[in-house]
Amino acid sequence: MSIKKTNESVDSIDIMRISQELILKNRTVYKHLAADIPVQQILDEIIPGLIKLYKDHVVQIVQFKSDLAYINLAVLFDDSYTLTMHQSKIGKSRKLTRAINEKYGPATLTIINYRYDDVQDPEKNSTHLYKARSGKAIWTRKETEENNHE
Repeated sequence: MSIKKTNESVDSIDIMRISQELILKNRTVYKHLAADIPVQQILDEIIPGLIKLYKDHVVQIVQFKSDLAYINLAVLFDDSYTLTMHQSKIGKSRKLTRAINEKYGPATLTIINYRYDDVQDPEKNSTHLYKARSGKAIWTRKETEENNHE
């Protein structure tokens, strides 16, 4: 069997249609670029809310890169934070996230939760653990609020 090759020109209408499809698929990214999302302002809004919600159980908050959202945070807890505590607070955490996403646009912010020790343990692996490990700590419990966001 031989494959017959043909040289066809691409119709400019097809190019415009494909271009429009790509724009629609990536509209969130374009909105963020066009809106110049104020990352620091969003962090200044969300971090105090997370600290207030989870209190002394938060060891660290890490910002990491991902396709999940424009700003991705991992809230890392100490060992005293239980599943029961998490279940009672997850709705409030989602409410904080939803408020940011409604204010700045869909997929502006996503938050994942892990135990601090699991992120530090190289024997434990998952995509999100890896992302949290490779991220940048933007808040640590021992630091003062004044120095956390610089």
